[in-house]
Amino acid sequence: MKPIETSETVHAPIESVFGVVSDIANTATTISGINSIEMLTDGPVGEGTKWRETRTFLGKKATEEMWIVDWHPPTRYTVEARNHGMHYLTTVALEEIGQHETRVTYSMLAEPETLVSKVMCIAFAGMKGQVTKAFNADLQDIKQVCEAAEQPTVG
Repeated sequence: MKPIETSETVHAPIESVFGVVSDIANTATTISGINSIEMLTDGPVGEGTKWRETRTFLGKKATEEMWIVDWHPPTRYTVEARNHGMHYLTTVALEEIGQHETRVTYSMLAEPETLVSKVMCIAFAGMKGQVTKAFNADLQDIKQVCEAAEQPTVG
């Protein structure tokens, strides 16, 4: 299957943006579509970090167990998940495009691993638009949090 990919420009330095997108434990406070995060490993976030994420998608709550399989701060990390016969790889990539501008790109590859999941992929081929819409909403939330943190406080 072709990856689903979407990007957003954030007016904040790459290190600040990476700090937000890699703060897995607090993702539910950053991204409105995520209901909760349950950390399954201790210690700093990096390759091997594992968590359980519950989010609302298409009006229903879904829980996925995820783990980081590739870690290259502050430019990217990749998350893996397996569920219902599907194998998911999602990369969060950051590119510095200006002194205080960062391009954040989500790219997800979903591969069916069973006959049933292959059939379901055909049946739900139109879901790509819904996933892209959810990713875009996540990126807007990230943008808002990062840019608000860059605003000087008055007082």
